[in-house]
Amino acid sequence: MTFASLLTDMQLLGALMILGFIVREFCKPIQKLYIPTSMLAGFIALLLGQQVLGVLEIPKSFGSYAGALIGVVLTCIVFGITFDKERLRNYVDYTCICIAIWGMQLLVGLPLGDFLAKIWPGLPEGWGLLGVFSFWGGHGTAGAAGTALEKLGSEGALGMGMILSTLGLMAAVTVGMVMVNWGIRKGYAAYTKVPASGYDPTLGGVLPKDKQKPIGVTRVSTSGINALIFQFAMIMFCMWFGGIIIKGLALVYAPIGHINSMVYGMLGAAIVRYFMWKTKTDGYLDKAAVNNISGMTLDIIIISAVATIKLSLVTTFIVPILIYTILVLGMTMAIGIFFCKHCCKHEWFEKACCLFGMASGAVPTGLALVRAVDPDGKSSAPDAQGIASSFFSPVFGTMPVILPALYMAGQMVYCLGIGVGLGIVPLAIAWILFARKG
Repeated sequence: MTFASLLTDMQLLGALMILGFIVREFCKPIQKLYIPTSMLAGFIALLLGQQVLGVLEIPKSFGSYAGALIGVVLTCIVFGITFDKERLRNYVDYTCICIAIWGMQLLVGLPLGDFLAKIWPGLPEGWGLLGVFSFWGGHGTAGAAGTALEKLGSEGALGMGMILSTLGLMAAVTVGMVMVNWGIRKGYAAYTKVPASGYDPTLGGVLPKDKQKPIGVTRVSTSGINALIFQFAMIMFCMWFGGIIIKGLALVYAPIGHINSMVYGMLGAAIVRYFMWKTKTDGYLDKAAVNNISGMTLDIIIISAVATIKLSLVTTFIVPILIYTILVLGMTMAIGIFFCKHCCKHEWFEKACCLFGMASGAVPTGLALVRAVDPDGKSSAPDAQGIASSFFSPVFGTMPVILPALYMAGQMVYCLGIGVGLGIVPLAIAWILFARKG
């Protein structure tokens, strides 16, 4: 990709965003469904693109944006984190439930897949393993696990992983928005309420003067550097610095080099943020600007991810695939809602939305659901997701190799043991430490 082609892509993304904004402004029912413009723009692109009407060519490069840009979003989240005792609790309770959902998807999905394979014998061997990688990790992780299974003799595993990832992403966007609307109307959302009058001026049009807020604050003299590019440069430096550290550690211990690149920026941001705090230079950080850089990047991710959902993959074995998807994702939603409601002291619904979106599609869809329920970015749910991703990524990143090898070697019991250890145990810890009385 050249810079010129990137600029062309950005022009198309901008046009789609404006089109989505116009549709949302004039279609009041869409506003009342709390569907963000970026998600709507993605659906418009999907409808107009090659897969449906064919009147608009969606560049292949759109499919690569989510994987590349999610690192920017996560770096912004960690870089903007404010640590205090109460927020630390918000991170730990979420991390326990987050890890537990991964373990439970493995613990339930693997035997469920084997059971369905007895009814539909043509299903790929070990396909039940792919659910946790497809739903929790998305197309990239599912591709890694599917490739590992195919190399070990499971024909069709890679394609199945792509199908499950696509269904998971579709569920994250559609079912997730149903969940968002249900929670807002039940009064569970901490920052978005249905007005008693039925009229909400924040849903569309020019915001009233008392609702308008600056997108950032100038922290440095603009005679030396533009204030926004300074914040952006610090984010890019964190990503570069984290990558240097990981690559250096990989020279000592090679497996570290396989850690997902989205962790680079989070590691760099954590170190730089701590250094700034210790040296009392954190006044240079403008959290509002960093949040807006993250939000802008997330909108690009959402449009490109929704626009490139592969509709054609859902064909053969639709019945067992749907049974598997409904049961596993139904369990995921139930665990997220129940344990967040009972174990998360603050913003439980925002955390449940983030968990469902992340654990059915990918991190971007989790953050997109939080964006829908918390448009002003006040929730700590994205921060908690950043912490959970940083903590769990080294473990999760090795599983697409370890689990297929264990299963195909006839060691399913060890796979289930990992599911128990990473599923039931964290749920027990969350309940013992954080469950609210009454």
